[in-house]
Amino acid sequence: MRRIIRVDRAAGLACTFAGLLLLTGALSSRPAIAAGPGAVTDPAGDTINRDTNAKLSAPAADIVAATVDSGAGGIVLAFTTRQMANPATDPGWASGNTSASWQLDENGDGKVDDIIGYSTDTSAPGGVAGDLTHWPGGNQPATKCTVPAAFDPVAGYTLTVNPTCIGKTSAVTYKVQLTYDTSPGAKKPPLAFDVAPDQGLAGPVPIVVPTAPAAAPPPAGSPAPSATDPGAPPAPSAPAPAGTPSGKPGAPPGTRPAPKPATPSTAARRPASSAAPSPAAPAAAPANGLAATGADTRRLGALGGAMVLLGGLILMSPATRRRTA
Repeated sequence: MRRIIRVDRAAGLACTFAGLLLLTGALSSRPAIAAGPGAVTDPAGDTINRDTNAKLSAPAADIVAATVDSGAGGIVLAFTTRQMANPATDPGWASGNTSASWQLDENGDGKVDDIIGYSTDTSAPGGVAGDLTHWPGGNQPATKCTVPAAFDPVAGYTLTVNPTCIGKTSAVTYKVQLTYDTSPGAKKPPLAFDVAPDQGLAGPVPIVVPTAPAAAPPPAGSPAPSATDPGAPPAPSAPAPAGTPSGKPGAPPGTRPAPKPATPSTAARRPASSAAPSPAAPAAAPANGLAATGADTRRLGALGGAMVLLGGLILMSPATRRRTA
């Protein structure tokens, strides 16, 4: 009898523990949500003199946040500084020594596959320009793209990259660095430098660029519109995506530069070419149907956990009480 009681109590203890686990998992679980933009924050006040590595206070060069996001409009790179300086009016940005650059790793090997520069546009006073250099690897020559650039006091310094300018990748790691002229016009001005993140690369960040769904075929039996039919609607012309490849191959690098946070890479200034219109946004994606299913699953899990917990408590109770129950 004692052995039976001990077995019952052991089984009851196991059931109680399993019930508690089920209840905890069901009550604490949440439905999955879509991944947002890959963001990184950088400490304030960590700018240095690019030439001496000594600490140098320069709020306009102090990167505090950076993001990488992707969507129908392309891949958007953005960063903000502790003191936002408008390149159209700021003397520091007017200097040829001031520029920013992004470095992307597309395959996780720790080597730079893309460098995207951001600087003032020398051909259009008050404007900003971007350019991209992509190394496809395999001893193939580098390719270049013109990248639309913009500035907004809230959104920050942004670049919008056409996915065709980089390799076919599902995720990237990245860093961004900024060199800023703190004394424009001086013979040897102190150049403030900051990089985010301070060590290594941020990410990986998923790259998802949705495509527009194919046009539905005409209903069966309906005549196809004729090209000479005056009543037929004109065929829509697809807009050219922003930042199309320029088709100028660059010299193949001997070795791709490895990311070095302490060593800046000043982006070359390039005049911005005429920006092509952005591609039209595709139809909205259907809502995720897993949210309701997840809620039902959690309720069933909670009910099952409660029943297992109750059974365990009954098994652990004395035999006389079990008979009464």
